[in-house]
Amino acid sequence: MNSVTARRLSAAYDGDRASWAAVRELCCRTGNNGDPIAPERWELFSRIWIEPYEKIVPEWTYVGESGAAIVGYLTGCPDSQKFQRMKLWWVTFPVLMAIAGGQYRHAPGARQFVKEALGLRKSVERHFTPALRRTLARAYPAHLHINVAAGHRHRGIGRRLIESYLADLRRHGVSGIHLFCGADPVEFYGRLGFQVLETAELNGTVTFALGARL
Repeated sequence: MNSVTARRLSAAYDGDRASWAAVRELCCRTGNNGDPIAPERWELFSRIWIEPYEKIVPEWTYVGESGAAIVGYLTGCPDSQKFQRMKLWWVTFPVLMAIAGGQYRHAPGARQFVKEALGLRKSVERHFTPALRRTLARAYPAHLHINVAAGHRHRGIGRRLIESYLADLRRHGVSGIHLFCGADPVEFYGRLGFQVLETAELNGTVTFALGARL
């Protein structure tokens, strides 16, 4: 196999169109706990999970490339609270309007998105205590999401992407970073300096809030 290199995407919204298309596709091919999601979910799913980073903080996305192919990606941002506020206007409201207009009327996940956007369903963060959420905002403001293509896992791609991202966060003076995950990757993140801050039950399974000081 080709060696894998990590690359940070451009701050220009139109600077890496082909790369963003590949990231969206990879998101959908790994969106079901590492497995592909159903094809009819791709358009809405990628709008929800990738479009906010593409539009608001494109320079905080990193890709792992093997040859000419993108085989892994990391999306994140240094200030999650600011990002969430901007996301409402840049992505959430436009998607809600599209759903109201019938664009995603029968798309799986549309109803859940509307309920969460309107506060009728808890987001992942809302399953944790208010004290934990205040701690994240104060001490661990950055966050990340990461996925690696099947067939390219266990090659150090995830570690390389995370280490590149953490190094850039440190250079920007960011105090800490958090993420939410299931039980399986906790050990992996622990080797990168993350600690368990709190756990919560989400849809019958334990979800972990992890944090690392920078």
